Order: sequence, then structure tokens, then C-alpha cells
Amino acid sequence: MSKARWLAERRGDPWHRRAMAEGYPSRAAYKLLYIQQRYGILERGDVVVDIGSWPGGMLKVESEIVGPEGLVVAVDLREPVFRAENVRFLRMDVEDPRATDAILDACGGERCDVLVSDASPKFTGAKDVDAFNQLLLTVRAVEVADVVLAWGGNAVFKAFDCPELPVVEQRLRRSFRAYKRVVTPPTLRKRSSEVYMVCIGKAREGVSEGLRELVV
Repeated sequence: MSKARWLAERRGDPWHRRAMAEGYPSRAAYKLLYIQQRYGILERGDVVVDIGSWPGGMLKVESEIVGPEGLVVAVDLREPVFRAENVRFLRMDVEDPRATDAILDACGGERCDVLVSDASPKFTGAKDVDAFNQLLLTVRAVEVADVVLAWGGNAVFKAFDCPELPVVEQRLRRSFRAYKRVVTPPTLRKRSSEVYMVCIGKAREGVSEGLRELVV
């Protein structure tokens, strides 16, 4: 899809218009709200790590729910539009091997209660390539969660449906008390293969051990 066509679809999208009217930087806010309403992954006072936080749709939802007692650490190469007293921004590539240490430091040296990854790679327009690149980024987010997510914590990982995804899902099912694959509104295109892997209650360490080798 060309950039011009994508922008035209975005301008005509009712969810985008609603986000602008309600003060959310992006329509992604409604995806997280949908997950929150069904699974209650966020609580007031939580420490949250948001990977791929630009422009800040989900970030604003997280900030509002955890309140002034909580903290949200936003990780991205682009600074989010949304800012708040309880948000700390790390300008960093999550693939950077120093990312986990930097995130833990930003969290005050303690592990977080919730990790949300809505990160996306640069898209090529080739469906299979984009899905696989997204999968690798998702695996990286799982690797980060292994280090920074507290025992009993919750996580949400974005992915695109692809043949390798069940390998990741099997690992997550074994490592959390509950696992759900969720297709959220709003999707811009009816044929979108975007899914969110909702993980509740981290119950095992080493979630990502050997996972990258299994999907590559």
C-alpha cells in the first residue's frame, strides 16, 4: 500500500476521527481500552513498560489508568506526542542489548507490573515479509519481558498471524496463568491479520529461552 493511500484511509477512518476528537494521539488507544475492559490487565499504581509507544495512544490510556501513584516507561526511537507527570521516555531501540538495563533503571530498579508492546517494524508492503519481521520484533519484546516483567505480571504483545506464531503462543501459554489471542477493534483494513497476545500472571521465568531459534 502506498503512503498516499494509507493516509487517505486513515483520514477517512471513523476511529481515527474519534481519537482526534477525544484527545488520543492515535486510534491504538481503543485497542488497549478493549483489552482492558475484558481482562483488566492494568491497575492503579502499576508500573508499566510501553514498547513502541509513539505516538502515544496506548500510552495515554496507561497513564490515566495507573494514575499519579503509578509510572509508565515509554520506549521508542520517536518521542511520543503524549506527555504526563507519570511518564518517563527512553529514546532507545528495543533491539539494543542495553535496553533491558535501561528499562529497569527507568523503573527505579524494580521489575514492572505490566509490559505492553505495540511496536511495529518498517513495513515493506510484502505481507509475508512484514508478518515475519513483526514476529521477530514480538520475540524481542518477549525477551525483554523475561528480564523486566515481575512474577505475576501481565503482558500484551502485538503480532501478525503467520505460520510461526503458534510457536510463540505455545510458549506464552506455558509461561502465564492465562493466555488469550485477541483481535481488537479498531482495524483499519478488514483483512488485517493483526492480533494481540494477552498474557495474564507471569508464572515462569525463561519465557523466551531458545524462542528466537525456534521461529527463525
